[in-house]
Amino acid sequence: MPAADVIKNLREFASLTSDANGAQRLAWGPVWREARQWFNGKLAAIGLTPAIDAAGNSWATLPGESDRVVIIGGHLDSVPNGGWLDGCLGVLAGYEALVEWKGRKPPRTLKVVDWADEEGARFGRSLLGSSAASGSLRIDDVQGLVDKTGTTLVDALKENGVALDRMHEAHAALKKIPSKAYLELHIEQGPVL
Repeated sequence: MPAADVIKNLREFASLTSDANGAQRLAWGPVWREARQWFNGKLAAIGLTPAIDAAGNSWATLPGESDRVVIIGGHLDSVPNGGWLDGCLGVLAGYEALVEWKGRKPPRTLKVVDWADEEGARFGRSLLGSSAASGSLRIDDVQGLVDKTGTTLVDALKENGVALDRMHEAHAALKKIPSKAYLELHIEQGPVL
């Protein structure tokens, strides 16, 4: 059952990327990279390899009968001690849609996107990857950001294969996608939920 499979994957994901205090998937860090590797392994099991855009957003594509695209998205990064569903629900629900169509062509092309650094917990600037893709990221506003350990955003991006001065290229790439719909299942989790 697809819903049960989504929950199973969410629980597995949480067990790999959380500790007793919650999710620990700060963007651009080692646990986040492990989270992406785990997800890439899931994609490989169904014959897909994601493409990383200039902003570090990860895109998995299943071609359909039509080149018109339905994008399903979310994010694998988290705040420190984050909720086990926050952000990753959209990505893993999108993955399940890909699984359901494995070996067949869906009526529309499906793209599942993991937006890079949506939470902004490490550098204090949320929606970094999606802002670059939407065309609203101003490089001058973020180039001087530093985390609490003294690591610059520029260096963290470089460590992950992303060049800050090229992130705007993600906007041109997004504009080329003939998208007709976007779906993001998302649960915001805090101290109560």
